[in-house]
Amino acid sequence: MTTRRKFGWGVGAVAVLALFGSCIDDDSRSDGTVTAQTSTSSARTTTAARIPVPQRPEWQGSVLEYDVNAGSGPGLYIDVDGQRTRVDLSHVGAVSCGGYAAWESNRAAVLGRLAELAPIGADVRVVRATSSVGGSLTPGGYVYLSASEAGSSEVTATTTPAPTTTATASTASTPPTTTRLSSTTQTSPTSTTTTTTAPSAAQSSADSDVILNEILLAEGFGTLDMPDINLSALAPIPLDQQLASAEKSNATATNAARWTRLLTAYRHAWDTRSGLQALCRNDDDTAIVKADQKAELDRLRAGPDGRLYTSDDDHATYKFDENGNIYVEAPAYTSSGGSGGGGGGFCRRSRWC
Repeated sequence: MTTRRKFGWGVGAVAVLALFGSCIDDDSRSDGTVTAQTSTSSARTTTAARIPVPQRPEWQGSVLEYDVNAGSGPGLYIDVDGQRTRVDLSHVGAVSCGGYAAWESNRAAVLGRLAELAPIGADVRVVRATSSVGGSLTPGGYVYLSASEAGSSEVTATTTPAPTTTATASTASTPPTTTRLSSTTQTSPTSTTTTTTAPSAAQSSADSDVILNEILLAEGFGTLDMPDINLSALAPIPLDQQLASAEKSNATATNAARWTRLLTAYRHAWDTRSGLQALCRNDDDTAIVKADQKAELDRLRAGPDGRLYTSDDDHATYKFDENGNIYVEAPAYTSSGGSGGGGGGFCRRSRWC
């Protein structure tokens, strides 16, 4: 073989080796890039998953059990990524109406309704409530149920109105099993069927399903709180002032629209005497009657000048009978023994003597 031919073979071999090395280098760089990108994506996923449960603005989990013993209102325990987490139902306070004798039955009614609406093992989504001071997350939240758990989108509450002059506590009616408020109102002499429409602020919300908090309030199994709203005619603070203060304390974006929905639900239950709110209305009716009677007694005792504890006060013992009729109780007299008097009289209710 000549020197020229050897040189030609050598040049060709060098060229082939150079090309082969370039391909290997490209593959190596390509593999390195994919590995780096995959590693970065994995790191981001891991970081997101490791956000501590108490710091998450939303919780996704399943129901473990219920808590209806707390005086502040009902709550749930849910499983969030294997961590047992308590959820306060924001703005849903315990119903304490009916007196101590009704406490246990009230508790049982709330527990039963919770078990129907959010059975053990049911999936829930909790939007955490935020504090009006600093916007920090609170232990409470708004619990959203899956469509299968929430059932129908309509709620109809039918109750029998309680007498307005008796203190007898009535048994709460069987709760409805549906959920959304509609805009139809029907009435009859023996029962009241009322439904209302959630306000536009709630309807414009991105939330399309009904909140567990809202259902309990609409059906009368809770009392609106944080802050408390007193719907009684005897409320010491006018309702418009109460609502203005409540709107300020719930002005954060998370709370604002939902607060309006919950207020509407609560007023619905109060107006229709739904669920345990029938007991609250009975208590309120009794309080109103007593307040009216006291005002009438004070008017009679005040005498002509219209002021109590003056010289022209009427010291007769006025009372109301069981039918609401006023009468004057005759004073009882007794002899005074060794006083030497001739049987001086005394008034049974010394305050007015």
